[in-house]
Amino acid sequence: MTAASLYRDFKSADEIDAEYKPSLRVAGAEALMRGYGERSTEARARLAGVYDVPYGPTPDEKLDIFPAARPNASVFVFIHGGYWRAFSAKDHSFVALGPVALGITTVVIDYSLCPRVTIDEITRQSRAALAWTLGHIGAHGGDPKRVAVGGHSAGAHLSA
Repeated sequence: MTAASLYRDFKSADEIDAEYKPSLRVAGAEALMRGYGERSTEARARLAGVYDVPYGPTPDEKLDIFPAARPNASVFVFIHGGYWRAFSAKDHSFVALGPVALGITTVVIDYSLCPRVTIDEITRQSRAALAWTLGHIGAHGGDPKRVAVGGHSAGAHLSA
């Protein structure tokens, strides 16, 4: 790293964003992301749900549960993306449409965002959400022995 570098060989935040924020390279990305909210509103209107369930001590540690129609359903825990700095569980309710239609209970978690917290804290929150799910999903019709975790972008990082 040179003395004039901000991070590695990057000299500005704009240069960093150009490499680490993929939405800057996708034509129409803003419209696509607005669609997340629209489809999520539709999902919450169509699907049964239990919203803003606390899983930890901070105000952002909440999750939404979209139970499957059948008991003892497999469970999919989804962690949203957004460069660790954007979006929420409410922006990603649409993810539940597919799994619930296949008989899979879906849990969409929320977490605090950077820069208010560190990625270490977001990781702690994601682990706490999964621990809560394993301990409590049975009361919502899910089978805690059949849980898969996935995510999008930063959520995929947290899932790993």
